[in-house]
Amino acid sequence: MDARTLLLLTLSAAIVGYASYRDPKIGAAIGVAVVVVTLLAYLIKEGDGKNQ
Repeated sequence: MDARTLLLLTLSAAIVGYASYRDPKIGAAIGVAVVVVTLLAYLIKEGDGKNQ
């Protein structure tokens, strides 16, 4: 994991944490969206053939 990925995950966690504190429903929705986008990015990265 490079520094940019770690920074992005940290900022995402902070945003989701703050949103969850302010409004749990919005925080949960943002959290699910972050997980889905992260998984899609991982799958796309795995499928491009550059990681072999």
